[in-house]
Amino acid sequence: MARRYLLLLILSVAGAMAPLASAFAHFGLYGDKEIGHGLFWMYGILFTGLAAFIIYRKRSRAGLTPEQRELRQRVAELERALTACMTQLQNAEDYPNECGLTYAERQERLVSASSIRDKIAEINGDTILH
Repeated sequence: MARRYLLLLILSVAGAMAPLASAFAHFGLYGDKEIGHGLFWMYGILFTGLAAFIIYRKRSRAGLTPEQRELRQRVAELERALTACMTQLQNAEDYPNECGLTYAERQERLVSASSIRDKIAEINGDTILH
């Protein structure tokens, strides 16, 4: 979730700074071309997109019951735990000297990953989250 907001922030800053490469000031003149009109439309599209994103997020959350929100959050936490477990296994395989796991630790991670997958499947099977 945080990655989405970071991406949105980066795109907003990049969009706001792009026209400034050819202009000395907002709504100023660059040579014999007026760029203020382009900046107006660019900022209008940017702010409209931002407002639409906020409205979309509010409406998508408003349609869910508290139980569905809780289940979605639980599935997200389980998916993060599964990703962390699988990353540990992959790192141990790719870098055995730095991140090596003993046989018992590897088996424990595999059992954990399997149980997490089962819990995710159980939650997704019992409810329709999407």
